Amino acid sequence: MLQIKGLNKSFGKKQVINQLDLDIPTGSILTVVGPSGGGKTTFLRILAGLETADSGVFTLDGQAFSPKDLKEHEQVVGVVFQDFQLFPHLSVFENITLAPKLVLKETKEVYTRKAEALAEQLGITELLNSYPYQLSGGQKQRVALARAMAMDPKVLAYDEPTSALDPALRQQVEEMILSLKKQGVTQIVVTHDLAFAKNIADNLLEVVPNN
Repeated sequence: MLQIKGLNKSFGKKQVINQLDLDIPTGSILTVVGPSGGGKTTFLRILAGLETADSGVFTLDGQAFSPKDLKEHEQVVGVVFQDFQLFPHLSVFENITLAPKLVLKETKEVYTRKAEALAEQLGITELLNSYPYQLSGGQKQRVALARAMAMDPKVLAYDEPTSALDPALRQQVEEMILSLKKQGVTQIVVTHDLAFAKNIADNLLEVVPNN
């Protein structure tokens, strides 16, 4: 279980996260819903160690940790950001395997096997030799997810995974997230799409901007 107690974050005089307490059971899906300015993306960036919380305690299965101070090879939360952040000069295979190779120090045999297994799981096997400019938005999202999963995080998080997707792709994303849940993957989904959030959520958190 991922637990967050007393999380606070301000930018100047604007407090975007105020005394947030969350319990996220292992294998469950938490959706965080609200308009822009409510602190949803900031919350994900804190979990990923990209922003520093003003205060708050994080525990995973009873063990305290600091997202900002994790060692390179440790990753509690892997985040798939809205803009995917794929390296345009690298193939899909290279995007997926770069961090396992450089950070986890995996051998070529290990990271290749992992990339092929993730590609099969996410339906992108035929794209491994393609480059980001050749991919659709939905395909880029699956590559970004495979890249996050390749670091073996304990929790997967998504920033607006259905943004700018048509209804068919939106349905595919929903099915993908629910499929990962069946495999026991703990997931956090940040979205403005309330209907989508309700379809997938075990627990739903609605946030409003602090004025």
